[in-house]
Amino acid sequence: WFAQRVCDSLIEASAPSFDGRRVYLVDGTTITLAPEPAVRREFPPASNQQGVGVWPVALLVVAHELSSGAALIPSVGAMYGAYAVSETALVRDLFVQMPADAIAMADAGFGIFAVAWDARQTNRDFVFRLTDSRFTALRRTATVVASGEHWTTSSLTWRPSAKERQAHPDLPPAAVLEVRLHEIRIHDTLTLSLVTSLPHTAEQLSELYRHRGDVEVDIRNLKVVLNTERIEAKSVEMFHKELLTSLVAYNLVTQFRRQAAALIAEPPRRMSFKRTWTTFHIFLWSSQTKDASGWRAKYRQALLNATQDKLPNRPGRSFQREAYARRQKSNHFQKRRPKDPE
Repeated sequence: WFAQRVCDSLIEASAPSFDGRRVYLVDGTTITLAPEPAVRREFPPASNQQGVGVWPVALLVVAHELSSGAALIPSVGAMYGAYAVSETALVRDLFVQMPADAIAMADAGFGIFAVAWDARQTNRDFVFRLTDSRFTALRRTATVVASGEHWTTSSLTWRPSAKERQAHPDLPPAAVLEVRLHEIRIHDTLTLSLVTSLPHTAEQLSELYRHRGDVEVDIRNLKVVLNTERIEAKSVEMFHKELLTSLVAYNLVTQFRRQAAALIAEPPRRMSFKRTWTTFHIFLWSSQTKDASGWRAKYRQALLNATQDKLPNRPGRSFQREAYARRQKSNHFQKRRPKDPE
């Protein structure tokens, strides 16, 4: 309740970000946990031809409100094992947390009929990216309703395929959605394919979708900066408690960053989350005050110092995101037997 109330209060204090409505950025991630017997049973480790791993893996689906940056309570499940769940199944719990007129936005991993159906059943609209193969298949039965120099919009009566019905047997026999397909050419090597329940134009939704990557930075801040990816709880119950307290800390620091950015008239994301967290920790966490007035004075001083946490200006910086390849891991060591053989 406390984590939910903190999140809701911060969202309510910010203005909607798209046509008077709130947009929630949805994505999935994983975290590894301590190799304790109870945790391993709930969140089994990965396995391959070499055997079963050591570290339990939890799958999280998160949703961050675009305007405030506040994170909803993640939906958590097992990544591996007999009771493993998919991101598309976990996302249903997040739709319920969103306001009734919210817009859910996600990448192609969630761009399937079942997720779109769940969103509409809870009266949430959606903007999902589609894979090239799925977009090509849907476009065959779509009707072009508008087009421009770099974009095309089509209307579609979207029905699940036989394969989708097999994967999602809970879909009603008469399940159908009226949607729009948008194909927007961003540049010579990138074409954006969107499916949506919204009536807005291709240009409007293309501009909105530019913010989809913000949630990946937010996940990094939550996992790496706040060290949530290293929760060492020895029980499943304590893991959930530590995850919720980390979420509260993240949302409060995000609000602190917004207030600091407002003092210098900068967008909140122009402020370094890591530096803001360091300022928050040094000025507010490391010492106590005896009364409320002393706390307010410390908070104002911390905000003034946080205004120096602005990211450097990088004019003209534009490049494709890349990652280093994983290094080869040695397996020349004797394997340790787990405490609770499965």
